[in-house]
Amino acid sequence: MVLILLLFNLYYVDQPYAKIPGHGVFDVELRFGPGGEILGFFNVGIWDRLGLGISYGASNLIGAGDPEFYTQPGAQIRVLAVEEDIIIPAVILGFDNQGFGLFNDLTERYMIMSKGIFCQTGKTFASTNISFTPSVGVNYSFEENSHWDMFAATNTVFGSTSFLLEYSPNFSDPLDRNRGYMNVGLRIAFYEQLFFEFDLRDLLNNSIYDQKLNRTIKMGYEQQF
Repeated sequence: MVLILLLFNLYYVDQPYAKIPGHGVFDVELRFGPGGEILGFFNVGIWDRLGLGISYGASNLIGAGDPEFYTQPGAQIRVLAVEEDIIIPAVILGFDNQGFGLFNDLTERYMIMSKGIFCQTGKTFASTNISFTPSVGVNYSFEENSHWDMFAATNTVFGSTSFLLEYSPNFSDPLDRNRGYMNVGLRIAFYEQLFFEFDLRDLLNNSIYDQKLNRTIKMGYEQQF
C-alpha cells in the first residue's frame, strides 16, 4: 500500500491550486525563478472556507546588478463557494495580484501577469495509490489595460511525488507569441510538512523574451496552529 501525501500548495506551477488551506493550517513558501527572482508567500486557512495570503519579493535578487524589489506586496484571497462532494466539484472564488518575473513600472505589469479575480472549479479523484486533481478556471487580470483569460491544470500524486501540468492561453498579451503558456513540474514532499519542487516553464516558447524551458524552484513548509 502506498500512502498519498497531500500538502496544501498555493499554485500548481503558476496557476492557482484548486484548494484552500484547512482551518488553522498555514504554509510558508519560497519561489526561486529566472532572472534571480525570489518570492516569499505566507498563507493561512480560516473557518475551512477562507484562505488569506501575502507575498513579496524581487527580481534580480540573486546575481549581478541591483535588485528590483516589487513596488507592492501581493495579496491572495480564496473563498470556497461550493464544497467538494462525491459528485460535485469544488468552486473557488479568488483574488491574486501577484505576478511573476520582472515588474515594469511604466506599463504596471509583471512579465507573467497576475490572475486578478478568478473563479475556479476542481475535484480530487483518489484511490489507495494515486490522487488526481484537475481544475479549470477563468480570470480577469487588472494588468496591461485589463483582460480576460482562462487556465487549466492537473496534479497527479503518487505517494509523496506530484506531477504537475498546466496551460493558460494568455489572451491579449502583447508580450507573447499567441501560443499560450504551458508549464510542467515535479514536487516531492518530505516528513508530511515540507516540499521541494522543480518546474520547467514556457514549453511552447510563448514569451517574446525567449524564456523557453526556464526553470523555477520552490520550497515550502506546512503546519497547523
